[in-house]
Order: sequence, then C-alpha cells, then structure tokens
Amino acid sequence: MGSRVAGLTAIVTGAAQGIGRRIAEELGTEGANVVVADIDESSAADTVEEFESAGITATAVQCDVSSMDDTERLVERTVEEYGSLDILVNNAGISRGERFQDITPEEWQQVIDVNLSGVYNCSVQAAPVMADGGDGRIVNISSIAGQNISYEGPANYTASKWGVIGLTKHMAWDLAEYGIRVNALCPGGTLTPLIEDLTTPEERSETREKIPLGRWAAPEDHANATLFLVSDQSSYITGTTLTVDGGLTLGVRHEV
Repeated sequence: MGSRVAGLTAIVTGAAQGIGRRIAEELGTEGANVVVADIDESSAADTVEEFESAGITATAVQCDVSSMDDTERLVERTVEEYGSLDILVNNAGISRGERFQDITPEEWQQVIDVNLSGVYNCSVQAAPVMADGGDGRIVNISSIAGQNISYEGPANYTASKWGVIGLTKHMAWDLAEYGIRVNALCPGGTLTPLIEDLTTPEERSETREKIPLGRWAAPEDHANATLFLVSDQSSYITGTTLTVDGGLTLGVRHEV
C-alpha cells in the first residue's frame, strides 16, 4: 500500500469496470478512501467487495451522473461516510449512435447528458465541499477524440469530449481561488475487456501498429496519470490536458 493520497477521500464515477475501476483501485492502494460510483449498483457493490478484500477502504454508491439529484446524493453520502471530499474523478461516459447524419436527437442528448453534463453535475456538487476545506483535486476524463475526432465513435462523443476539455479549463480558472485544481486526462486506445470483446486480434494489431510506442494503453497507464494529477506531485498544475496515448496523436508511425 502506498501513501501519496493517504487519508484523502475520492469519488470515481463509472468505477465499476474498465479505466474507472483501475483508477479507483490505484487511489485506494495509495491510501485514499474510495467511493465507487456507478449506474450499475450490483457491479459497484462487487467492485467494493473485491477492494475491501485487498485492504482498500471503499463504498459503493449507485449514481446516474446525468441526474442532478443523483450527484447531489452521491456527494452527500460521501461526506456522511468519510467526513470530507478531496478528489473527484469524472470518468463515467457512454457512446451512442454512428455517423453524424444518422444520430438521433435522443442519442445526441443522451451522450451529452452523461459525458459532458455529468461532469458539470458532479463537479458543481463537489466544489462547495472542496472549497470549504480549502483544497480539492478534480480530474475530468476526456479522450484523444477531444483533441481531434473519434474515428471509431460518433460525432456526439467527439463533441462531448471537446466540451469536457473546455469545461476543465474554465473550471480551473474559476475554482483556483478556492484551492481547487482541475485537469483533464485524454486516454488513447485502451485495451480493456470490453475492447477485447468488441475487436478481433487483427483489428487490435492494426491499431497497435499505428502507435509510436508500439502497444495499446492499459487501464493502469491512466490510473498512474490520474494519481499524479491528484497527488501533491502536481500541486502547481491546473487547467492542463494530459494526453496518455503512446504518441498516437503525433501521427501514424511509418517504418523507415
């Protein structure tokens, strides 16, 4: 067990699986009390059970981040359980639809509500608690799609992730006076169990060949980056965007 965030309390949304789960695990391993927030109550409870068996202090809270009532309850429950809220990782996200011209109004709104408004909903509830404590660390999980486009995903996903970066920068500006730091993390292609289920070995190999570092990202790559952004090692960093993509956004690698 580490100690870089020992004694702090963290909420991680979308934490029952994938990148969010690994972030929550890393924060817990480094000494934080972790609130595993997820729309899937059963999966969140299972995750907490596994964390607790590994010595991590954790609580499961069912939360739909697109609901202001749910996010208010999430923050209230966290403070009731642990007495503070120091870290918020806005990780919950979805993708719906295909080509721009085929996205339905319902699909458009659903993705914006979760991926962008969800960041606002959680943050606007957490910020007053952090301000009262004179300190806070917020990490918003965007995507390399927020710096260009999502070639595999739809336009509403791209728009939401660009929005997350813009919101991050403005939050950092407005909340700095309260000692709250806000940064964004942009993951590249990440090899999660879900991606493995949705792709063939050939497709994964084709993607890997485009990455200058020669491999897909793993969830722990993003967990390590998040830990840095919420630890005192980054105490003078706010309003930035950290890209974790193995160099993919530099361009396609060409063999000489």
